[in-house]
Amino acid sequence: MKLDSGAGRVAVLCARALVAGVFTWAAIPKLVDPAQFAESIANYHLLPTAVIGPLAAGLPVLELVVAVALLVGVHARGAALVAIALLVVFAGGMAQAILRGIDLDCGCFGAATRAQVTWWSVGRNAGLSVAASVVAFGPEVDLRRLFARSSSAAKT
Repeated sequence: MKLDSGAGRVAVLCARALVAGVFTWAAIPKLVDPAQFAESIANYHLLPTAVIGPLAAGLPVLELVVAVALLVGVHARGAALVAIALLVVFAGGMAQAILRGIDLDCGCFGAATRAQVTWWSVGRNAGLSVAASVVAFGPEVDLRRLFARSSSAAKT
């Protein structure tokens, strides 16, 4: 499938919706309970204590901004690149925990969903990175133009 074809544009829209949905699902519970998310971050034994609180407060906001940008289409490519960077960092954190024998809940979706860190978690992030790459490197899809074409085609 060529990404600049009609099917390619649909693939980009589906990828945008998928990544935005996951990032929204991840952000909201962490925004509601940042203390729980801070505890999840600390359980990775990766960051200095002084960084954990601000990260627990700021990361969900960034995730939500990325999700909104992907949904609305404003700077969707840039949002997709940020999503890829975050997903790679998250996967790296999970991989180091597995390799160090740290058994923990990933904290990916706050307290809303409990999920142990496994290689499946790392793979999920890799798959989401592929979806975000479709957005970042695929054709730009402007929903306003797309809907304008649909409504003008319907009128004729």
